[in-house]
Amino acid sequence: MADTYTHKDLATLCGVSETTIKSYRRKFPGFIPVLTRGKPIRFKPEASTICLMIRDCFAKGMSVEETYKVLKENFKEIPAARPRRAQAPSHPTAAPAGVSQEYMEKFFATAGQMMQGMAGLATAQAKAEQRLRKVESVLEKLLELESRNTDTFGRLLEKKETAPEQSSAPEQPVAPKAEPETKMRARKIVNVRSPEGEVQSYSLEKPTELERPSDAFLNTPIVIKNDQDEFLGVPGRLPLSGFVEILAREAEESGVSQTYWHREGDIWIFVMTSPNGESQALYFSSTTTPRGNLVVLLERLDVNGNEASSQFLQEYFRQVKDKI
Repeated sequence: MADTYTHKDLATLCGVSETTIKSYRRKFPGFIPVLTRGKPIRFKPEASTICLMIRDCFAKGMSVEETYKVLKENFKEIPAARPRRAQAPSHPTAAPAGVSQEYMEKFFATAGQMMQGMAGLATAQAKAEQRLRKVESVLEKLLELESRNTDTFGRLLEKKETAPEQSSAPEQPVAPKAEPETKMRARKIVNVRSPEGEVQSYSLEKPTELERPSDAFLNTPIVIKNDQDEFLGVPGRLPLSGFVEILAREAEESGVSQTYWHREGDIWIFVMTSPNGESQALYFSSTTTPRGNLVVLLERLDVNGNEASSQFLQEYFRQVKDKI
């Protein structure tokens, strides 16, 4: 349809994500005009100008209230349509004897709110059950692995007890020069001889721990810079650990398969990857504000290996901040 826009069209025009366009609609429902409500939803031509102005206001660091005033001065606000279930019937049902019409309206409104609350509770319960099933599945696998390891070590000990003389004497033919290499690799070699005389070697290695920033770095307040090179933080001086906790919670709900830290010089990078290969990498560094306060700066965001624009980074930071 000519001269109309979908969520994807508006996102491409403004250089933001579709999620950002949807957040514009939630924050300013009376300014982005809808043309058709089929799938996909299409918007009138003037929606592009309105979305661009919202994006520019947010890029300047303006709040939702300040942006609303700007839109009110430049565009006509459309009253938000009420859901059908909230509309009063054209022919109201007569109230029973002794009960006022106002009381009946309040009763039905309260009943509707209770139904909505029960629906939300059912959805939350379903999500909790899904998470519980995942935890139970992981625990079952861990118990199975533990049982296998116990059986394996039990068999190895039985073999050593049945042939004590054979397991101790043949150690001399092994070349002694291999010992320094074993120490260099920080692993332990165990030789086990079976009753038939066959020797088997097992390597016991300790897994390498993943990198992680220090507690001092994680407990430092997080900030970002706007286009005027000014530091913008979070009310309450949210530390980096709290910011990452929000990211990890959102990642779990969206199906992200892995999150981890790694370091490049003085920069710590927090990476989130999805099963379909998509990834996000956030770059953090330690710095000080003009007032001498020590902070952690979110200075870069890579999406699927490509560096995002400063406007996208600021909008990303703002969305995470709104979820506190």
